Amino acid sequence: HDQTEALTMGDRIAVLKDGVLQQVGTPRDLYEKPQNVFVAGFIGSPAMNLLPADVVAGGIQFGTAVTAVDRDTVGQANGTSVTIGVRPEDVVVNTAGEGLAVTVDVVEELGADGYLYGHTEVSGQRVDIVVRVDGRNHPKLGETIHITPQAHHVHVFDTESGERLGDKAVVSA
Repeated sequence: HDQTEALTMGDRIAVLKDGVLQQVGTPRDLYEKPQNVFVAGFIGSPAMNLLPADVVAGGIQFGTAVTAVDRDTVGQANGTSVTIGVRPEDVVVNTAGEGLAVTVDVVEELGADGYLYGHTEVSGQRVDIVVRVDGRNHPKLGETIHITPQAHHVHVFDTESGERLGDKAVVSA
């Protein structure tokens, strides 16, 4: 039998910035593979965490941890630093004390899930961070925690141009 797909206005979206087309695709395409920093910060609620990071042997520096990123991707960067993007649901509170130190400012409890809003300092600048946490068992206001990204869930962007480095989509958990 013949199957047809129903299309709605939201099947494909276009993201514009100052009248310039940034990316066209399905909402999932834009979420998993934003083409630049603007689209990365625009799609998703809460928005993707975006922060500067140094390129090091084996990947990128994420606080006291090194996050593995393939050489071809980081090799496309202009310079020795990049902008990385990690969605709140792809961040893990690292109980071993490794990774990026974050001070907890607020925890929004939403039942089974919650969102931790905190801040850190990277390269001398304050960076706000959002982490999805368990709604019942989570860090408390004022605590300093350490976070790391889930393996293979880091988006990498050129700091100078803002464009995506590497062509792999990042599939969220």
